[in-house]
Amino acid sequence: MCHGHSSRQSEGGAIAILRGQGRQSGALFNAKITLKNFEEDITTQATFLFEKTNRLPTLGACTLVIHQDGNLNYEDTTRAPLHHIPFDLYEDQMYEISLPARLDLGVGGEGIIGRKMSLMNSRQVIAEGIIGWN
Repeated sequence: MCHGHSSRQSEGGAIAILRGQGRQSGALFNAKITLKNFEEDITTQATFLFEKTNRLPTLGACTLVIHQDGNLNYEDTTRAPLHHIPFDLYEDQMYEISLPARLDLGVGGEGIIGRKMSLMNSRQVIAEGIIGWN
């Protein structure tokens, strides 16, 4: 992303690098979440890849929240999120799920690019980041 030039090959879809600290377990970890729409009218596929070097907290029932804005420093609790996706996540380093709906992997309107994504467990934010092009 350096002025339009990068040695990294595009994989398509969207990506979010979530960074956080498990408040309950104290475990620091990073997660890379990729989102792809493979075919028309099929729900979005999400792949979670957790960094190997960190101890993963027990996550279990989680919620992936895509917020209306892209500001990591401020949370507007009066606005409903753009997407609120509950799912179960286990202690695997890689995990793939089909989301319940097809997400717009574009910018503006219902698009998710540039918006904040939060990974939550028991109503607590575990990690968050910004969604970008992959």
